[in-house]
Amino acid sequence: MSLLLETNLGDIVIDLDIQGSPLLCKNILKLTKSRYYTGTLVHTVVEGRYCQLGDPRGDGLGGCSIFGLIDSVKNKIDDVRKCPKRFIKSIGRKLTQEEMKEKGRVVVVEMGGLKDTIGSQFMITVDSGEDRALHGTGREYLSIGRVMEDDDDVLGQLNTLYCDKSGRPYADVRITSAHILDDPYEDPPELQLVLDERNIVLMDENDLPEKHSDCARWLSSSSPLLEKPKEESVEIRINVIDAKADVDQETEKKRAAELAKKEERSNAVMLEMLGDLPSADMKPPENVLFVCKLNPLTDDEDLTLIFSRFDSNAKAEIIRDQETGDSLQYAFVEFDTEAACNEAYFKMNNALIDDRRIKVDFSQSVAKEWNRYAQRKRSGTSHVHNQKRVHSATENSKNYNRDSNNIYGRRSTYSPAIRSNHMRRRNDEERIKSNEKTRNYSIEHHHHHRSNRSHNERKHRDDVEEYSRGRRQSRDRRNGSGTRNDTSPKSSKSRRRRDRSSSSDDRSSRRHTFSSRKRQRSHHRYHH
Repeated sequence: MSLLLETNLGDIVIDLDIQGSPLLCKNILKLTKSRYYTGTLVHTVVEGRYCQLGDPRGDGLGGCSIFGLIDSVKNKIDDVRKCPKRFIKSIGRKLTQEEMKEKGRVVVVEMGGLKDTIGSQFMITVDSGEDRALHGTGREYLSIGRVMEDDDDVLGQLNTLYCDKSGRPYADVRITSAHILDDPYEDPPELQLVLDERNIVLMDENDLPEKHSDCARWLSSSSPLLEKPKEESVEIRINVIDAKADVDQETEKKRAAELAKKEERSNAVMLEMLGDLPSADMKPPENVLFVCKLNPLTDDEDLTLIFSRFDSNAKAEIIRDQETGDSLQYAFVEFDTEAACNEAYFKMNNALIDDRRIKVDFSQSVAKEWNRYAQRKRSGTSHVHNQKRVHSATENSKNYNRDSNNIYGRRSTYSPAIRSNHMRRRNDEERIKSNEKTRNYSIEHHHHHRSNRSHNERKHRDDVEEYSRGRRQSRDRRNGSGTRNDTSPKSSKSRRRRDRSSSSDDRSSRRHTFSSRKRQRSHHRYHH
């Protein structure tokens, strides 16, 4: 015994628990036969737990049983809430704790939680798990069935709806129609009054095959299509189909924007890691245009004059080869305002300059910001160095400020590539100066050493001569001062001894002088 509920979110099939709750299932089937649920709202959704439906009023306070509906039609009662047979007794199978954790369980609703107050409303769980669905609520629920087919994931869609404080979705979800797939119960007496009142015509048995002739008891050949029940008392909200289409478009746009933003951020971080950007958060200037496909003969003055129609202070710089000075056929144009930059972009793209069709786009170069960042970094670390490096950083800052007009080209004087060449050239000059100082010092030291050595030689030679002269004078003095003429063998022997000693002294002096000169020559040879 089953029901088919068609909603504007999709279709679900409910298998009724006729064995455990026969009275409750009969009430649901006969209300469905009377088209009582057609056009009714899903008026309450509790995320992660259940959705509540079956109230024609749409506020959770209406609805009645099939017996109350028959009584209201028979006795002409306009408000079924005043009908004495509005509710039926709470007789049926109670859900177990495990069943309360399951998704798709269908249970009846007791008004205000009071016993024997069951009307037309029922609940369907939209989630499963511990402390989900009906688990943990501290109440008992009577089962009337279970959702067996949900190909459109209606329950999942209901669980994700945006709701107000009372739990009503901001977009209306309605039961467009409800159909009986099998009904084993006999109709209550006087049910035909309700069918006639609602213009419901059942099918004839002769219109169906013999094996399906029993289905004529609940199948209708015609019934009214209602957008909403006449008892509905709540305001109408946007249809969930329209809201879903708008949300899908907006969600797709947001998703595309988020993906583009993430990709841009990832690329910026990669460039920062590679050293091409000082910071991933750095943005290119919005008042600079990139111009390409220029004629090689076009110069800076011509380009500045052309773009000055948009901004009198526009500055154009054609990027040139560092060695040859030839134009690389692209340039950067800077404006004072973004409005002038935007106007130039729309009017100068595909313009004809010197027989060339140029292309204009917004600049993505961050060379200017990179130079500022590098200069700020050098200035920040220069305080820890000596005074000479502080002076060098100041001079570099002055040079940068002096040449700040050349701000966009890769071949700029203070671009990273050219700066490294300048640093190498400066290091080479300092190394040459250092070598010259070392060579001058070596020459001065050599001359000083030679002068000291000559002085020592002269002093030593003078000392030897003075010593020899003193020896000769003392010998002459001794020889000339004698009173007697020593002719004795002893005298002769002693005189020969003195002569021998003086000659040996002369030989030792000459030997000493020769050894000193030899050492000097070897010393000179070693140093030269």
